[in-house]
Formats: sequence, C-alpha cells, structure tokens
Amino acid sequence: MPGRLVHLSQVRSLIAVGTLLAGCVGDIGDPPEGTSQVEGPLCIEGTTQAGRSPIRRLTRFEYNNTVRDLFGDESQPANVFPAEEEALGFGNNADSLSVTPILAEKYMATAEAVAQRATKNVAALIGCDATTPKAARDSCVLDFIHDVGRRVLRRPVTESEASELFEIYESAFTIYANTRDPRQLPFQQGVSMIIESLLQSPAFLYRVELGQGLAALDPDESDDAVPLTSWEMASRLSYFLWGSTPDEALLAAAESNDLMTKEQVLAQAKRMLDDPKAREAVALFHQEWLDYDRVQNITKDMALYPEWSPAIGAAMREEMRVFIDHVVFDGEGDFDTLLTASYSFASPELASLYGKQTPAEPGSYRIDFPRGEHAGLLSMGAIMAYYAHTNQTSPVHRGKLVRETFLCDVLAPPPADVAFEVPEPEPSSTARDRFSAHSADASCNGCHKLMDPIGFGFEELDTLGRFRSTENGKPVDATGSIVDSDVDGPFEGVRDLADKLAGSEEVKACYTKMWFRFAYGRAESSQDACALEQLGQSFEKSNGSVKELLLALTQTDAFLFRQTGPTTPGEPMKGGE
Repeated sequence: MPGRLVHLSQVRSLIAVGTLLAGCVGDIGDPPEGTSQVEGPLCIEGTTQAGRSPIRRLTRFEYNNTVRDLFGDESQPANVFPAEEEALGFGNNADSLSVTPILAEKYMATAEAVAQRATKNVAALIGCDATTPKAARDSCVLDFIHDVGRRVLRRPVTESEASELFEIYESAFTIYANTRDPRQLPFQQGVSMIIESLLQSPAFLYRVELGQGLAALDPDESDDAVPLTSWEMASRLSYFLWGSTPDEALLAAAESNDLMTKEQVLAQAKRMLDDPKAREAVALFHQEWLDYDRVQNITKDMALYPEWSPAIGAAMREEMRVFIDHVVFDGEGDFDTLLTASYSFASPELASLYGKQTPAEPGSYRIDFPRGEHAGLLSMGAIMAYYAHTNQTSPVHRGKLVRETFLCDVLAPPPADVAFEVPEPEPSSTARDRFSAHSADASCNGCHKLMDPIGFGFEELDTLGRFRSTENGKPVDATGSIVDSDVDGPFEGVRDLADKLAGSEEVKACYTKMWFRFAYGRAESSQDACALEQLGQSFEKSNGSVKELLLALTQTDAFLFRQTGPTTPGEPMKGGE
C-alpha cells in the first residue's frame, strides 16, 4: 500500500504505527541470532539466490544525512534520538531497529523543528508566497507537494497522497485564521505542515522494498526472488554508499527505469563513490567495525600516564578516520595497506606523544615510522589505548580483538565459576609475566591459548600505543603465535603479525562478511552463500581494493533482488560477531 499519510490532528497514532513496524522485518518468526551455515553448493548456474529483504528503519546517521541533503539542515537533529542497538557489530541491523514510544515522540518533535527551519524563507523554497493569487498559489503548492514528496518518500507521490497533503496545507488557514503571531502565518505554516507530515510518514522513516511483479504483493505464496524496482534500487544504493537519500541523478534514473540491470547499477555506484558522501559511509563502517570512537571516553592512570587526556583520545579517533579515508580514497586503496602501512596522520599534539614532529598549526599531518614500529590499523593509538587497561597493556583484549574482529571467531565467555583478577603491575615484572597465568589454568586455557599468544605480539606498543623496547627495565618480548587459522605459526612484533593477517584468506573473508552485514543491514544466511563467494572472488581479483569490494557488493543477487517468500536463517556457522 503506497503510503497513506498522517494528519497532524492524528499524528500521535504514529506511535502505534512505529510499534507495529518495529517488529516488521520482512520475515515471519524470530530473527537469526547470528550467522547462518554456508555449506554445500554455493553458486548454481541459472538460479537467482537472494537472502532476506527486511524493512529497514533509518538510523540516526541516515536521518541526519537525509534532512541535510533534502533541506540543507545541518543541525543533526537525530542526535536526540535513542542510540541504536548494535547487532553483529553494526547499528543498522534491521532486526534490532525498533521504534519505541519515546522514539516516536522524538520523530514528531524533530519533524516539526526541521519543517519550521526549512520554511523560514518559504517563497524561495516553493516559488510563491502568501501574496500570490490563490489559484496560482494552490497550483504552486501542489507542484511543491509532488516535488518534495518525490524526494522525501524516494518515489512519486500518489494522487491520494497529494490530495491528503493539500488538505493538511489548507487546514492551516483554518487553524491560524485568527492568530496575529507572525511566526504562524497560515501560508508558511501550511507548507511547514506538509513537510512535517512527510517526515512522519512510514514511507520516509522506513525503506520498504516489495520488488517487481505480482509475487511481491503476495509473498507467502511464492519463494521466488524478484528484482527491485528502480525506485527501490535508488534508495538501496544511496543508503549503502552514502548513508543518505538519493540525489537528483539517482531519482531521474529511477524515473526513467534505468536501474534495472547490473550495468546500470554499477555505473551509478561508480559515480557515487566519487562523491564526498561516500567517504562518510566508509568512515562509519570502519568506526563501527573497530569500535575506535570509544577511545575518547576512556581513562588512564594519570600517575603513570600524565600525557593522557580526553583531547588526546579525540585526536586518536581523528587519526583513525583520516588514515582510513586516505588509504581507501586517496592512497593505495587496498586492504593490505590498511593492515600494514608504516605511516599515519596525526595532530601536532598526538605526533608529539608518538615522538614525532609536525608543523605546529592545527591539522592532521603524515608521520612515518621505522619499519617494525607501526602496522596500520593494528597499531593505531585508538586501538591500542582502548584495548588496554588503565595502568598497563592487555594481551588478552588485544588478542581477542584479532580473533573476533579480524578472524571473525566467536569466543565463548569465561566459565561462570572463574573470577580472574587483572594482575597489578609490579616494578620487576612484564605483562608477559603477569598474564601467563591464563595458560596455567586448565579452565581458562581453551580460549586464552587462542588470544594471549597473539596479544603478546603487541607488547612493543604500550598502553597509549607508543613503541617501546623495554618494560620496567627488561627487554620487551614481542614474540607471539597464531593457532587455529590459515596463517598458523610464530611471529615477532605487530608488523610481523600484520603481514601474516594481510596474507590470510580468513581475514579477507571476515572483512568481506563485515561489509556484507553493513551494506545489507542484516546477517548473512544460507541463501547468501553464492553472494559471499562472489564477493570473495572479486576482492581477491582486485588485489584487495576496498572500493572494488563496494562496487562488487552492488552486483550480487542479494543486492539486486529480494526473496518474496519466508526465508530460513539456517544453522550457526563459524565466524559470528
């Protein structure tokens, strides 16, 4: 049902609508708790294999970007919304994006505020004003309804919707007929109410994809995969690559039905990756994948690390963002460089912490490290400082990071009857001495043998991510080893570890899977086995190009089609969150 809009007098019913849609994710039954088994035949020639197509609610990031691109509103109004619940590492997982009564109330207040700001200069916005003769003014308003509705709803406005919106506009002349408040002039308020109503429509707040053909209208009667409409594809592309609403070029392509082939979709995706908005989406993916933004909120023992401050934490966060942005868009462009680069970008204050010098003026400057002292993402201050204790390093946390984030392993929580206390630093001990107790405890050894030998390889980087060769007067032992992977064996230091991981097919598959989850807003399922295989092949063929991986994500059946019938999540597989 192409969206019926909500009158302002009935706008509180959106709470009920939102609550209903909160559990509507395009499938019947409980959502998958993790991933699904990817076994047996993968790509079968002549078949279309598309996984679930859940209804997707806009996230705060997407809402902010959308109103910015629609109305030039850069106030980031969605920041007042409750934070999204993360699932499988990301905040855009459709199965976790519910609408609570509090959020519905925020939608109402925010829609009103955005609409009021958008109509401050109503004549410039719609091309007529209150002094325009009524017949011409009504025609102007109707044209505006179709234009703004097409952009807000990301599809053409139906005649019934246009009629309803015009009624809402006209109601302003009755509501405000006797007011003398210049802020509530009927014409301006009527236009504002049009925008306010559109911003509260489920067709705006959700991305509903029905696909083409009659099968899409009766999903319980068919298990077929159907292609998306061009309008739906425009939204799917824009929210994947930009985290925002389609631009005019995408809407024009949809209107011409020019988003129906792989080639048409690929051409738009290439254009979109050259837009600065793509950098925002890529930055968000890596921020959520690595959780590096949390570094600005941690604390350190100031007696041991007086150099630490929230400002340094914020500078480390910015270092990560600038480094990733440079590598993906301006530098080498490949995943190997993300893992192994011996350079970074830092503010003067952060560079000084690392023992480097840069110009004193504010900004981010490239700093180069001697080989062996730095290795891309793995040795960034934001990662090292966050995955450490307040008064010492943490081989456990750093090893766990590699296993779960880079190898996609799922590690069991510690036994309920085990209470291991973090050992206090002693003047004569090293971290390796203090944390070796895990391997001696049989109840802990099963998991810690997977983490600790990796974590010890980070010991050349202290709690703040600075390179060191000694700890408490003793030489640092940064030897480590990896087991239960495709790159098993010993290594020495973080650069050696990074080289191993860069050569791992499991690590590349993990990175690809993380992008799948982020791009599609859901967990992978057994129906996605072929798509994952194709993505892995494309990533390998492109020598690990991140941009080529993003383009490949737009070319799979999982992106181009939707499954019309109920889908089965499948069995849990190795490599969950």
